[in-house]
Amino acid sequence: MKFFLSILTAFALLAVAHAQAPRKAQAQAAPQTSSDYEFFSLAFFPGVSTSPDYVNVYGVRLGAPVSFGDHSFVAGTELAVLAGMTSEIYGLQAAGFFVTANKVEGIQFSIVNNAKKVYGLQLGLINLSEDAAFQIGLINYIKNSKVPFLPIINICF
Repeated sequence: MKFFLSILTAFALLAVAHAQAPRKAQAQAAPQTSSDYEFFSLAFFPGVSTSPDYVNVYGVRLGAPVSFGDHSFVAGTELAVLAGMTSEIYGLQAAGFFVTANKVEGIQFSIVNNAKKVYGLQLGLINLSEDAAFQIGLINYIKNSKVPFLPIINICF
């Protein structure tokens, strides 16, 4: 167990280091805010606060119970009680039930994981991806893979 946690931590730290360069596409899509990023972000429900939708996080975004960010990214860790729904993740995205993202460079960990592209690992009971992923779970589906469905392990890069 300690070995697995060490690997997860190392992977998250590497993803954070990789994400330090500014993202032009994200900056153009989001309106100007008082700060370019935050170290800590707390989200409740989509629509309750619009800050998580537009503020990038270099650190931790917590969802109590839901974390979100349609036009932002998290470089670090996104943790939520029920669901994590940030557009891009560079590090760890984990929730009690469901996580989704357009792009993940790191790890998705939940009962149900969903992403367009995963440059890393999806670990859960149900893992869904469109283009790329390394999946470990009961049901693993990668839409554009030569073998789209495999139980236990599925890989497409």
